[in-house]
Amino acid sequence: MLLSIEQINRDKHLYAVAELPLITIYDDNWFVRNDYDVLSFGQRQYLVNYFTKQGFVQKRGQLLSGEKVDIHLPKPNRLLAMSGFEQQYLVNQNQDIYCVTPTVFAEALFRLYLGDQDSQLCAVKALIDKCPYNIEWLRDVSVNTDIEQVTIETYHDLMRYQKRVVEKSFKRKKAL
Repeated sequence: MLLSIEQINRDKHLYAVAELPLITIYDDNWFVRNDYDVLSFGQRQYLVNYFTKQGFVQKRGQLLSGEKVDIHLPKPNRLLAMSGFEQQYLVNQNQDIYCVTPTVFAEALFRLYLGDQDSQLCAVKALIDKCPYNIEWLRDVSVNTDIEQVTIETYHDLMRYQKRVVEKSFKRKKAL
């Protein structure tokens, strides 16, 4: 059972790109600096229901298995000001897929296109079009990392862009 990026992206709440072994789900359109960046119960339930309908079987709370693919719902990081990003999120082997928050997904995109700010902005704006993320929180937790400078440099542009997208497309959309 293979997952199609196109099929996932047809769902109004889900987003994925071919380059990453990640799927993210719409979180909210309003964020505060001290949010706890985890998948909510509603998001997890939505993901479990979605993948069960695709033929996956829930093996345990954080794992859904298909014929050739395992879907992982990683445990949340218990620290408020620490990213949930893992290096394995950049290695797409088509057998392990990780469901992450839009903010972790954005971090993975920044890291994937490290050194190419145009590609970073294009990829992150495509994410925002479907799943806004906590731009301020990511900038804050990126201190002393490879993406610190780009999160600072793109902050105002992305905040303006996300504000426009939210006002246009997500004004009345509620969190899951």
